[in-house]
Amino acid sequence: MDEGGRPNMAAIGGRAVGARAGQRIVLYARSGAWYVQPFVEDPFTSIQPDSTWKNSTHLGTEYAALLVEEDYRPPLTTESLPVVGNGVVVSSRVRGEVRFVVPAFWETRRFRLSAALVSLLALLAAYRIRVRQLTRQMSVRFQERLAERTRIAQDLHDTLLQDFLSASMQLYLAVERLPEDSPERSNFEQVRQLMDRAIAEGRNTVRGLRSITEDCLDLEPAFSRMGNEFDAESRIQLRVSAVGKRRSLHPIIRDEVYRIGREALAVAVSRFGMKSIEAEVKYSAGRLRITIHGTGGSVDQGDKDGDFLMIRERAQRIGARLRVWTRDGREVKIELSVPGRVAFLNDSSRRPFGFLLFGRMAWPRRRPAGAAENEKEAGQ
Repeated sequence: MDEGGRPNMAAIGGRAVGARAGQRIVLYARSGAWYVQPFVEDPFTSIQPDSTWKNSTHLGTEYAALLVEEDYRPPLTTESLPVVGNGVVVSSRVRGEVRFVVPAFWETRRFRLSAALVSLLALLAAYRIRVRQLTRQMSVRFQERLAERTRIAQDLHDTLLQDFLSASMQLYLAVERLPEDSPERSNFEQVRQLMDRAIAEGRNTVRGLRSITEDCLDLEPAFSRMGNEFDAESRIQLRVSAVGKRRSLHPIIRDEVYRIGREALAVAVSRFGMKSIEAEVKYSAGRLRITIHGTGGSVDQGDKDGDFLMIRERAQRIGARLRVWTRDGREVKIELSVPGRVAFLNDSSRRPFGFLLFGRMAWPRRRPAGAAENEKEAGQ
């Protein structure tokens, strides 16, 4: 320990029994040699009227307190303590004690780690509870929307379409009564054709408002029937497959997913001229993914963004994401991704204590080398 240094100080005190007036205490601390304490410029410690004394000292292996006369001048550093005599009245030595300071429990590393873990779990629980609340609210809105669409479809069918059918039948009878060479007959025929067209469009609208797969909870059969909607001249090869365990879907989400897939398929066939199309319905733990891959056509990058604008907006309304890739202008890949908490009726977040469980993380698959140069990605 350096002489006169100030770090590593501690308090020291005692009692000088029988000390006379003018006598003082000289303190020493041993660190190799003996050093006067607390500082070389202040080597004396005064004795209080009650015979007690107190001062500070540097830390050492041993400590000594000397009761000395008023005119005694202590050595600042010495290898051995001054002995009694020559101004030294009494000499006392004590060994230093090693004391371990036990920190409070809140200062320990274990407590801090535990507090951080509890905070993290609390944040995770709050997040999962909030997700469940939002999912419940979205489910209620979906049910209300489905009920409203069903009511509108029923009203249209029971009122407007029935009236049109009745008027069309009466018009047909009126036209049949007219002579074949009557000039008004052709005019009435045109009106009747317009009414038939309006009735057909009305039926399509009602069919669109109703649930498209009320008798089947699987999207795969519904997508398979899309091939029948194209004429024979299109020569479309449509293959539909399902991956994963099929799960029950919200009716409104099921219908929206079907319509988005139907519109995407129509764009791929009628707009881009795709001849071979593969559609995949994939059920995973955290989401529903629909992939449509078409080949054998011609895709223009400028037209592509506009053609899928309305489809992308429709996907955003149900909380889904639509992504479109093209390759070499002859292939198009359309992917619709719907979160499981939105799509599935029995999502894992609804299980008891499900908010404490981590779901499986979906890692992106590595793309082949050179794919970034051949593919142009849109809809990020």
